[in-house]
Amino acid sequence: MAQEVINIGAQADDGTGDTIRRAGIIINNNFTELYARPSVVSDINVIQNNISTTASNADIVIKPSGTGSVTFPAITIDDNNIKTTRSNDDIKLVPSGSGRVVVDGLGFTQTSIVSSDSSIVNINENLIVDGSIDTGAATFTSGVTANSTMGVTGATTLSTLTVSGTSSFVGTTTFDNLLFNDNIISSSSNADINLTPGGTGVVNVSNLTIDSSVNLTDNIIKVTRSNDDFVLSANGTGSVQISKIDMNAGAVDNTAIGVDTPAAGTFTTVTITDPTLTVDGVTITDNEVTANRSNDDIELTGSGTGTVAVNGIKTPSSDGSAGQVLQTDGSGTLSFFTSPILFDHTEITDGTATVSGASSAAQVIDTFAHASFRSCKYILQISDATADRYRLIEANVTTNGVSAFVSVFAGVDNGAGDGSSVYDTLDITADVSGSDVRLLGQVNNTNNQVVKFVRRPIKV
Repeated sequence: MAQEVINIGAQADDGTGDTIRRAGIIINNNFTELYARPSVVSDINVIQNNISTTASNADIVIKPSGTGSVTFPAITIDDNNIKTTRSNDDIKLVPSGSGRVVVDGLGFTQTSIVSSDSSIVNINENLIVDGSIDTGAATFTSGVTANSTMGVTGATTLSTLTVSGTSSFVGTTTFDNLLFNDNIISSSSNADINLTPGGTGVVNVSNLTIDSSVNLTDNIIKVTRSNDDFVLSANGTGSVQISKIDMNAGAVDNTAIGVDTPAAGTFTTVTITDPTLTVDGVTITDNEVTANRSNDDIELTGSGTGTVAVNGIKTPSSDGSAGQVLQTDGSGTLSFFTSPILFDHTEITDGTATVSGASSAAQVIDTFAHASFRSCKYILQISDATADRYRLIEANVTTNGVSAFVSVFAGVDNGAGDGSSVYDTLDITADVSGSDVRLLGQVNNTNNQVVKFVRRPIKV
């Protein structure tokens, strides 16, 4: 629709112009057409010098018609090409302040190329540099050829470095913590110099002098200063260990070596690293001491009134009487004494078990092997702490190896609390299970019962 114009007449109020109503209709028609235009009904806002979209997360697309291009004063955008409209013009991308121009993770700042995520910048094709190369920390994974000066100011890894001409390092040259100057190799302050071969390789030095004092040549270690001692010193509690030694003169702990007449040697410490030491009838290997003659005893004997102590426990210096046993005085000394209870056919042991009141099944209190014992006498103390009830009973158990038989008797308890009634909470039974005879208990209420017992099994 073409624009409609309001007839305002030839002069004011001459009655020749459009009526007020007609003028309002024309205004409405013009605005209706204006608001229907795509530039108005679209999601694009142009406010001052800002162009924005009102649709959430929507792109702003500038699209020319046909073969046309998007043209700025000096830049033309044609498809995926950005080019200048003026002959021989540069295309400049200038960030603000200390910002960078970032292209797909690669940042450009003035003359610097950096990785936007602070990782690695990879150059995957051949690179020709006509000027000098100055690098900080860099890694070259293939051959590097520099036809001019290459200066390295940081840690740099070169997989292959080919030098076609003579290379010279003037003055002190530093590689990491190593300093090279003429024929001197030194390290930075207080740093060690480590020579480490690769794999199974070795560090091979034909003639080495250490501290202008000790010389290593072939298989000979010697001191270089006149009349110097040769001192081998271990660290802390360590020792100097030598697998084989041939001494022609001198002394060890004031014992002469290499004299004509043999003499007994006294040494404060002897360390033997060869795994076995044989002394007359005794062989010492690692932490084992054994007799090396057939059927020999190993005898440990103290001197005079002294005794043999093992881990601080002193044994008697002489044997006791027949049937006596050893006892300790609590201060590390053992002696023989006559025990009032020694058995040949029975034993006396004790134990404890808790029979759960949450289970209605019979539970194991104790077992003994029926191949070794025929019968067993038990004294059982049964405690029900929940109900404050306690009972003491005896139980005799015997077996024929197939079945078990039990008799419970001689019970005493605190009953209702004053002993006026019997409080019997545990039903005692016995059975045979595999190679064992089992003493069983079944709770007849819901309280746990703690059983402590003394047993005396009698051998078959």
